[in-house]
Amino acid sequence: MKCGKKVVLFTLFAMNLVDQPAPEVSIEQGTLSGKISTDGSFFEYIGIPYASTNSTTRFKAPHPPPSWDGIYKAVDEIYQCPQTSLFGIVVGTEDCLKINVYVPALAKKPLPVMVYIHGGAFLLGSGGKFIYAPDFLVKEDIILVTFNYRLGALGFLCLGIKEAPGNAGIKDQIAALRWVKKNIRAFGGDPDNVTVFGQSAGATSVSLLLVSKATEGLFQKAIVQSGASTSSWAINRQPRWVASLIANHLGYDTENPNEIYEIFSKIPHEKLIKARPKKPLGKYFDTQLLNYPCVEKEIEGVEAVVTDYPYNIFDSNPKNIPVIYGTTSKEGMFLIPDDTKESLAARDAKYMIASDLLFSSEEEAANVSRMARKFYFGEKNISFEVQDTIIDLNTELYFEIPSILESEALIRNVESNVYNYYFNYSGGRNFLKFISGFKNETGACHSDEILYLFKGNIWPFPISKDDQKMIDWMTKLWSNFAKYGNPTPNEDLPVKWEPSTKDTMKFLYIDQELKMGPIPNPKAYQLWKNIYAKYRKKIKPNDF
Repeated sequence: MKCGKKVVLFTLFAMNLVDQPAPEVSIEQGTLSGKISTDGSFFEYIGIPYASTNSTTRFKAPHPPPSWDGIYKAVDEIYQCPQTSLFGIVVGTEDCLKINVYVPALAKKPLPVMVYIHGGAFLLGSGGKFIYAPDFLVKEDIILVTFNYRLGALGFLCLGIKEAPGNAGIKDQIAALRWVKKNIRAFGGDPDNVTVFGQSAGATSVSLLLVSKATEGLFQKAIVQSGASTSSWAINRQPRWVASLIANHLGYDTENPNEIYEIFSKIPHEKLIKARPKKPLGKYFDTQLLNYPCVEKEIEGVEAVVTDYPYNIFDSNPKNIPVIYGTTSKEGMFLIPDDTKESLAARDAKYMIASDLLFSSEEEAANVSRMARKFYFGEKNISFEVQDTIIDLNTELYFEIPSILESEALIRNVESNVYNYYFNYSGGRNFLKFISGFKNETGACHSDEILYLFKGNIWPFPISKDDQKMIDWMTKLWSNFAKYGNPTPNEDLPVKWEPSTKDTMKFLYIDQELKMGPIPNPKAYQLWKNIYAKYRKKIKPNDF
């Protein structure tokens, strides 16, 4: 049997030298063909349209996907949604809603399905192989699906009117999941065993999908990596004001949502994508993100997918499915390169807290800010001299604590297991730490776990023995969870990953060794837990 498999794999590899097509697949839209991977171990179906959008449907939910006659060649990875490149040039096309399906060649069908949502601050990225190459995960006999969704103002303009109700990018994600539900069986996948997972903005998206009524039945498990919809940066609480800032940057002085829509719907998408005004600095420390998810206004005839602050839904009626939550040990490293002496001085003059908190008076807000400042900085000013402390604050305030508090809310309200992890491994594939200038530092930066799950063409360097062990561990943990709802169902791994409970948060520490441990950074956790328990803003926003 083993010999037969080797012969088949060798034959597939030899065939692929002439770019041999993968088996044809017939779906509702028509018949398509893909190609066989370089090593012959899986089939690639790339750039399949899962929905449609163009300049006439900007800012709204996408339209159904097109159909075709003949054979659609799903081999083209040139598609990405409009975004600004490293060189300041806008790349991508509005007709960008494409999905990629990677199928193990020899695995027994039907297969579990893992659908990945890429990150990039809702501004950048795509589902392509530049970062999210499937080679590692498909070896675990799962089907991997990646896709693009609209970014920036095209995906997240939120005006509270029928023409621009908000969250078009999230509605793209839901359209992709509906496409998977409808079509994945044709590729050998199980439509009733789908795990949605994502990192950073992709994780925040997964978190939003967990609390959206629009996603009922579309997935059975979720993995939330370094993101939470309950974090201070996840929801745009002043979407109309932000839109007016963009309009002003483009030369128009209006806050009228209908006028803003008329302006934005007619200008070239390149001009809209490039518009990045700076928000006026307020007392609270909020991010400079402009276009990101909002709580939608109820509009007749429009499907709203985010209808309340996510925390309110997590604390009352979330989906009862297994979930993994986790963060890296030094998430905040990647934010440091954006700082300057001037930006840190400006931050020093502001509150240590974000505007997702609500206080009875300015005096109370100032007192809470002073308490947080003293905890982190004592009597020191915020400057590059306390860079390590700034990293800790960014890590805990924006990523680690929101993930834990969201986990706790879910555990209180569902019966399904919730698993937590803390990724601290520092190896040769911690690419964002390297890019951010911290390659010699210990710990793991934001995004540093990604290339232990995905091969990633961005990082073509040899893989060390230790890094290969981490790849094996991560892909096994994630794929086991996708298959069974339990990341360690047997003795294949050196640890039993225990779920957290209402009484005890339990963490898998992922490092040179795997081990279970208590909540990380307990003092910071207690500080922010107390602050958010007392001051979290829960009243549904009304910016319309």
